[in-house]
Amino acid sequence: MGGEPMSSTTSLNQTVDAASKEPTLLESILSTVDEKFVAPHRSGKHPQYQSLEEDWESWIQKWVGSLKKSGQSIDQVRYRLSDAIGELDSIIAAQVNSVLHHPQFQDLESNWRGLKILCDRADELQRDVVGDESTGGVDIRMLSVTKREVRKDFDNAVEFDQSQMFKKIYEEEFGMSGGTPYGLLLANFEFTNHPNDIDMLNELSGVGAAAFCPVITSATPEMLGISDFSKLDQPLQIDKIFQQTKFRKWQTLRKNPDTQFLGVTLPRILMRLPHDDDGASPQGFRFREDLTAPNRENYLWGPASWGFACVVLRAYLQSGWFADIRGMQRGVDGGGVVTEFPTHSFSTDQSSAAQKTSVEVALSDRLEQDLTHHGFIPLSACHGTPFSAFYANQSVHEPQTYNDDVATMNARVSAMLQYVLCCSRISHFLRIEARNKIGSLQSAQAVEDHLGRWITDYVTPDEKASPEMKAKYPLLKAEIQVDEVPGKPGTYKVLIHLLPHYQLDALTSTMTLTAREISAPGSQAIKD
Repeated sequence: MGGEPMSSTTSLNQTVDAASKEPTLLESILSTVDEKFVAPHRSGKHPQYQSLEEDWESWIQKWVGSLKKSGQSIDQVRYRLSDAIGELDSIIAAQVNSVLHHPQFQDLESNWRGLKILCDRADELQRDVVGDESTGGVDIRMLSVTKREVRKDFDNAVEFDQSQMFKKIYEEEFGMSGGTPYGLLLANFEFTNHPNDIDMLNELSGVGAAAFCPVITSATPEMLGISDFSKLDQPLQIDKIFQQTKFRKWQTLRKNPDTQFLGVTLPRILMRLPHDDDGASPQGFRFREDLTAPNRENYLWGPASWGFACVVLRAYLQSGWFADIRGMQRGVDGGGVVTEFPTHSFSTDQSSAAQKTSVEVALSDRLEQDLTHHGFIPLSACHGTPFSAFYANQSVHEPQTYNDDVATMNARVSAMLQYVLCCSRISHFLRIEARNKIGSLQSAQAVEDHLGRWITDYVTPDEKASPEMKAKYPLLKAEIQVDEVPGKPGTYKVLIHLLPHYQLDALTSTMTLTAREISAPGSQAIKD
């Protein structure tokens, strides 16, 4: 630091002067309150104080003057002080409520709480599976980027595969030798039916399809043509809503095959319980969170995509597979059950009864089916329990209907995210195995034979095999076809037909995936 050095004498004198100063009136009051204040009872009566010490009288006199001149007893002053503290508590509480319920602060708190819940769940599950070689671990990576920045990135790129998002997700990991492919991309954004949002969803699905990495995000009420999710508690004709002209772009999006890798969740999920004045608050002031805003907007809600990510995480760490991520079985922490989020008792519009749940609104079975039919992943309350669950995981993609029943069934399978996740994981390993072997193999047939032998290690044709055996051999059937790309020696196109186990839907068709063209390490990658 520049300037003349301070002499030791000057420093000592300043220290002595500071030590000799008497505490200010505010400091005296605060120190006394900290030492003497006893948290009030839930009844909300005036706070009670312990026996007074001699220091009370000195600063009380500064506050109200001489007790004799004021004509007040010390008990009267105690209650005046209690009222003043209560008024200060009210002022501070109003300010805290204003901060907590500001939309930008709610978004910030929701985002960080969602990430913490996901990371805590991963830590808990990984401790449970230590030493289990069938699952391994998971890595959670966070990219701090706003929805506006992602949209701008896609807008500035001629095609989605020239965007920075594509580079981060595909080129720097899945498309690079030695990279670690992503298994799931949680886009922590909320989308409306605005054309710009639909365009962004289209670009994200392209990135996910290229990297065999499903993208999970969430919808706002505007995506359904309603002002808030509480309207889902009323009779709605979802089919007629999506027949409107303003949803034409959404319908077009659903016909894009890449949207097999896109999931949109709704409604919202509770991220924390309201702050309550239970006498245990360490803040030093009385505070009860104001929840009087309409449509429960003062509660801290977050995208249901956090819940879906927790379900996928649990399935993988428990079995190394993704097929068991829907439905519920009472007493079992598995399937599509979401248990990581707080539950609260909400009164319903239909009756005065309170329902304890973590979901913003209860969905009827019919509404849940309608939302699934139109490309959404609804989170529903589990009746009779405080938990919620995903009973379906339909991707945004609308499966086509063919004259051939097998083809129609295959299209249905391809639109279900549990199968997309399973087949994507296999595709990651196939891509890496193929890329590592292409340089040493001389023909497409040799590559096909090698990959065929490799994938048979994950196949058992026994449909009645035990769950443990199916977890070890997750495929009922698998076929691989490799063809050399004409005019591009050493570059191959891989077609994969997979039939997973754990068929919850009584399906017997295969899922077909086409990998991007693969070349040997060191040669230029050829894109579709």
